Amino acid sequence: MQSHLATRRLAAIVIADVVGYTRLMELDDTGTFSRLGSIRNEVIDPAIVSHGGHIVQTAGDGWLAEFPSALAALRASIQIQREMAKRNAGSPPNELIEYRMGINLGDIMVQGTEIAGDGVNVASRLESMADPGAICVSSAVREQVHGQLDAELVDIGDQQVKNIARPIRAYRVVIARDRTGKKSTSTTVRRKGIASRGWVLIASTLVVIALSALLAEKWWARPPSSSAPALSIAILPFATASGAPDEARFANALTEDVTTTLGQWRWARVSAHGLVAGYTGKSVDARAIGRQLNVRYVVEGDVRRQPDQFIVATHMIDVATGAQAWSDGLKFATAQGPPVPHLQMAKRMRAALMDTEIRRATKERPTSDPMDLVLRGRGILGSSENPSAAVAKARPLFDDALRAHPQFVPALYGLLQTYDMVLEETATPNRAAILSEADRVTSQMIGIDRNDDSVWRARASVLQWLGRFDEAMVADERAQALDPTNTNVVLDRAWILIQTGRSADALPLIAQAIAMDPLEQSWPYHFMCKAYVFLGRYGDAVAACERAATENDWWLNQVYLCAAYAQHGDIAKAIRSKNALLKQQPDYTIDRYRRTYAASSPTFLEQVEQHLAAGLREAGLPEH
Repeated sequence: MQSHLATRRLAAIVIADVVGYTRLMELDDTGTFSRLGSIRNEVIDPAIVSHGGHIVQTAGDGWLAEFPSALAALRASIQIQREMAKRNAGSPPNELIEYRMGINLGDIMVQGTEIAGDGVNVASRLESMADPGAICVSSAVREQVHGQLDAELVDIGDQQVKNIARPIRAYRVVIARDRTGKKSTSTTVRRKGIASRGWVLIASTLVVIALSALLAEKWWARPPSSSAPALSIAILPFATASGAPDEARFANALTEDVTTTLGQWRWARVSAHGLVAGYTGKSVDARAIGRQLNVRYVVEGDVRRQPDQFIVATHMIDVATGAQAWSDGLKFATAQGPPVPHLQMAKRMRAALMDTEIRRATKERPTSDPMDLVLRGRGILGSSENPSAAVAKARPLFDDALRAHPQFVPALYGLLQTYDMVLEETATPNRAAILSEADRVTSQMIGIDRNDDSVWRARASVLQWLGRFDEAMVADERAQALDPTNTNVVLDRAWILIQTGRSADALPLIAQAIAMDPLEQSWPYHFMCKAYVFLGRYGDAVAACERAATENDWWLNQVYLCAAYAQHGDIAKAIRSKNALLKQQPDYTIDRYRRTYAASSPTFLEQVEQHLAAGLREAGLPEH
């Protein structure tokens, strides 16, 4: 029976079709069939295999291939179209064999050797939009590859296509041909210039890279005579209580894995495991080690083995004061399944480091250091202050950081947080202008550092606000690949599913987030509350929304709790929840909710009317 079950995954799909196939077969069926076989063996198969793809399905006039990434799919497709341009050079018009090609990155269903689903359907529609000998790609593909290819992606706008309710944002690929193919525009000229300069350009590039590395080193690693950089930390080897071999192995592996995972965070400076490996034992002086390593914080801890579990106690010491800035205690089963110990610990350590540094930057005398400016701004945004007032105070700090360091991703991320807060927390009339600026800033961030998880999370958020949910899902997947410890990224994906009318599919992701960090309940239950409301499971919604509101008395939790109570028949509690909402948001209305999430799918908006608006109306919340 297992062979009949379909699974889902994210994949890059290429669909190609021969232009005028019927006409070619009418003119010369034997010759056309033979030429197509040669093209398959000499052009198509080598290009697909060399880029890690495989053909899933063929027809007389076309084929469908799957690739592990959008970049691989587009590179293979460009290679095929270039080779076809060479083969067609000098051929009579009535003998040309040209392909239209469409590429999409999206969700597919896999059953045995067959694939189907929305990701395939969109690729098929894109193929039909392409000109002969050309390629058309979705915005999800464009998000992943722009800036990485010798090709230009020209926006041809939103396209309404058959059997797909939402519009598809499409891009035409302008390929830079070599000398035997069609002549290109600026890209060919640029490549010719590169060839003529040769080693001079290579040497210049190496100089730029070297200078960039020196500047980066100067930014993050100041000389020992000055104070340590913000967000700098060293993780000492975890001690063991008994020294038993299995206890020691667990402790050593945990130390190294946590250091490696936390070190992937682009904003922090984490001392390499090799630098701290020699500091062992309980008698170490954390303050002295911190000064030697030039870090602000040192983490020390110990591992104790019990019959069925390891108990890990962790302490983060402030090197400047010697005081304990944070501590944690976690238990892991000896036969460990999810959550993986080092991922859970790295997640909690990252959050603790950020929170501690925000408190430090907020309390200390203000400096012009860009990271300290960002930390102070983050502290203001996280305060209980009125959202508009918080944004007004925080944004100048991010602007000051950007004046000092125009491509400083943490400052750009802070700026994006202000946009997000305005869009969700206020009834701003300037949504279009804010979204346009947010779109520009996140595109800039991707150009600066494609390997920063915060860049992709910010991009996913903006794409959601714009209603471009396929692209948002892809950006969110990229963020999670870069930081598998971040439960918020998993929950962002759950929210994408909810906004596209798939609340039932969101519930497993919410459960996954809870499993990743059982001690962090506020945010997962907020999304569980939403999902149950839109599924019409009002009893479950009440329980989840009550939990979310208890963990965090945020006005938006009260919106869903009010609707859940009313739909469940408890009007007295619904009215109390409505009053709690209006205490924080005096002018809140049902119509404001609609306008806030107007870019969501039609299915979601119908669910809003049926489950949320009806409940809020029953509780007496004003319509306008």
